[in-house]
Amino acid sequence: MKVFDKIHFLIASICLLYTTGISSQNMTTSPYSMFGIGELTDGQYGQHAAMGGVSVGMRDPILINSVNPAGLTGLDSLRLVADATAFVKNEWYSSRGTHTNATSGNLSSFSMGGRIMPRWYMSAGVYPYSTVGYYFRTKEPVEGTDGSYYYSTFEGSGGLSTASLSNAILLNRHLSLGVTLSYVFGNITQTETQESMTVAQKMYTNAFNARFGLQYTKQLANDLGVTVGLTFGYKQKLVLDNTTTVQTSSASTERSRKSLTQYIPPFVGVGASVTHKRITYGADYTFRKYSTLVSTDNRVTFRDVHEVKAGISYLPATYQSESYWRRVSYKAGVSLSNPYLSVSGKDGFSWRVSAGLGFPVSNGRIHTALFYDNTQLTGNTLRSSALGLSVSYTLSELFYKVKL
Repeated sequence: MKVFDKIHFLIASICLLYTTGISSQNMTTSPYSMFGIGELTDGQYGQHAAMGGVSVGMRDPILINSVNPAGLTGLDSLRLVADATAFVKNEWYSSRGTHTNATSGNLSSFSMGGRIMPRWYMSAGVYPYSTVGYYFRTKEPVEGTDGSYYYSTFEGSGGLSTASLSNAILLNRHLSLGVTLSYVFGNITQTETQESMTVAQKMYTNAFNARFGLQYTKQLANDLGVTVGLTFGYKQKLVLDNTTTVQTSSASTERSRKSLTQYIPPFVGVGASVTHKRITYGADYTFRKYSTLVSTDNRVTFRDVHEVKAGISYLPATYQSESYWRRVSYKAGVSLSNPYLSVSGKDGFSWRVSAGLGFPVSNGRIHTALFYDNTQLTGNTLRSSALGLSVSYTLSELFYKVKL
């Protein structure tokens, strides 16, 4: 296949993904996704979700690294790789004596990539960035009455997604440089209903953004290799066009309001992986400046996040002649961070544990990850937890024919 045909193929693929409407809707049921641009997603999809989401220093012949684009140079140079991930999870929330729980799930991401020409690799994909999904009711007393109350219902849906095109260059045997150009798009709908009046606010946004990555890899011995990586992104302004509809039992009025300004926060991440014989160890540290986000509620503020991830993978054998179960990979991981959300000045702690298996199938692998998330703010302000299952299917198809 000619070079320009391959480029056109990948660009056409990302356009197809955009039009199919893979989005971040139905990916959460958190009442706290009503703040900012929704609940931010990271490390919840892909092959290494079972390893705690480690990514910055990871590379593999069938891994499309969506976090560090420099890792694309580790792809098999003769194959086209495609990856799709879906998940389901049940979430529990409690805040000052109020408890809720719900189940959600969706197709969360799709990507494909491969070598374009010697030293040049490319991938295209659609990924979730943030998600909004909540429904709850409040009960308040009517002033000046005894035993009378009014009820308010709050609903929200939508979120932001990214359609991304990544390029990576193998500068030499050890060093790779990559860049991901992303189109951020989506809409968020928030509705408040009181008695016979409903106020619905719908916000739209789109913007372009980029992230950059670097990887250095070296084989220290026949059975020992190490990779270190760096990735970073800049602060990107988001302008959310805002339309409000007020509906009563007798009339409906729609009006445009002043646009809201939010930001994609800047970040920097470092990571490393070590492969010794059949075991791979990985670790990441990431700093995200979420304090750049703007809160419309004076009780809620956004805090900068420090996150540490670590994971391990064990693959007993890779040869087709080995038994099936010896070609199954075993993965586990953990991530620790502070929440990006602070309520009434209360900070807290978040952690996530995960484990999974990777099953060999014809021309690819199926990766599973069972995960448990927990976030708790001090003073019983908020406690949330989630138990879920992520499934990723990776297809590796021959893209080049070797001439003898």
